[in-house]
Amino acid sequence: MNTTNLFTNEKQTTMSKRNYKPEEKVEVKETRAETLNRLYKENNLTSEDVYKDSRGFAIITRTGIDKIVSKQNITVAYEPVIMEKDWVVIKAVASMKEGKTSMRNMMSFGEASDNNLMGGGKKFPVAMAEKRAMSRVVLKIAGFYEQGVFGQDEIVD
Repeated sequence: MNTTNLFTNEKQTTMSKRNYKPEEKVEVKETRAETLNRLYKENNLTSEDVYKDSRGFAIITRTGIDKIVSKQNITVAYEPVIMEKDWVVIKAVASMKEGKTSMRNMMSFGEASDNNLMGGGKKFPVAMAEKRAMSRVVLKIAGFYEQGVFGQDEIVD
């Protein structure tokens, strides 16, 4: 802790002896690259399932998302939130077994509108909102989202 002596205007540094242990090292469990490689292997993803976007982040294809769902035995339930002609929002809730007895749950949303759909997707806003919701919730529950990985269905150029 740094303090300033008000009378001499000198900085003094104090350190608690009981909290300082010079032999302690901060241990990093995995780097981001190591974590991603582990997740790719655990979910049987191949180079056909993952690619690097020109903006610098990794993207998992639709088939890659489906492989993760199958490998991790993830169940996803959907609920429409907004169903209007020009805007659709779908909520997705995913569940995945963690260990032998506990469950992990995650929730996310997918949206679709004329502003974020391209080409043939404009004809199927509900399906696109569902795909985006599924991609997001699956990548979140499986640990990819926290590593900066996105689903192919949620990327808008």
